[in-house]
Amino acid sequence: MMSAATVAAGAALALSATLCAAAPATLVVETLTPCSTTISAPLLPSQYYGIEMVTTRRVPGTGRATGAGTVAFARSPFGVAVSPSGAYVYDLSLSVDRIKAPRRGAYTAWAVSPDLDDVVRLGVLEEGQSVSGRVAWNKFLVVVTLEPSAEPTDSWQGPVVMRGMSRSGMMHTLAGHGPYENEPCLKYGFK
Repeated sequence: MMSAATVAAGAALALSATLCAAAPATLVVETLTPCSTTISAPLLPSQYYGIEMVTTRRVPGTGRATGAGTVAFARSPFGVAVSPSGAYVYDLSLSVDRIKAPRRGAYTAWAVSPDLDDVVRLGVLEEGQSVSGRVAWNKFLVVVTLEPSAEPTDSWQGPVVMRGMSRSGMMHTLAGHGPYENEPCLKYGFK
């Protein structure tokens, strides 16, 4: 009769043989030291963290517009970049489609903190092009406005054409739930 230890050792050996057989023969594992200056694995944006841009239909020629934002961790020699306050730094890229060129002015993209106190101008948007920038907020909004000119300003002045919200920002509102059931979610842009 075999002892329990012998059976366990045999099972472990069989499992390791199975795992080794399943691994490709050309598998190469690269180790990173604390002093590595580059991270070889790409930090690709995740679709889960993508931002769906929704038109406000308040500006002629924007009713059929669609847009999407991609969010990825900003690259750093230490793996992930953080701000001086310790918040993650994100690379934000935004593109729009099916939007007609304005008769006057320029479509401008902005990243905004949820309380609208801090604003970062991403740049001027044109059909089929994208703009990029960096944000260091966990929750943020993305806004496209129709500005009088393409000249850089500190904050937007024109009407909001499209809007979107970071994935973490979606967890902020309680509209339509619990004591706020009489407050419709659609009023705030949620489905």
